[in-house]
Amino acid sequence: MNGALLTLWDLRPCIDVAALVLTELVTNAFQHGGGEDITVTWCADITHLTMRVEDSSSVRPVLRAVDETSEGGRGLSIVEALADAWGVSEDGRTVHCALALAEYAARA
Repeated sequence: MNGALLTLWDLRPCIDVAALVLTELVTNAFQHGGGEDITVTWCADITHLTMRVEDSSSVRPVLRAVDETSEGGRGLSIVEALADAWGVSEDGRTVHCALALAEYAARA
């Protein structure tokens, strides 16, 4: 996660949440997507910081039901809880999410 880039974009208030969400997406790509050819892209506009993680697997990621005894499977649950929107591309290779910047503006 490049906190310096988000600082340059004047998005310091969302660095921690962006780092956590991106870590979960990259970890999933590494563990379930083969661990090779992972591409991370992100962009910001006036309303959202959008992050995309692409891997080489066409197996579509799914949100799993977990409980307090589960040893894993919480990655997409964390993304769903923290991101304002998220989804998976038709081919299953890219997971994307967006953080609403207005939510973080009050913290600046």
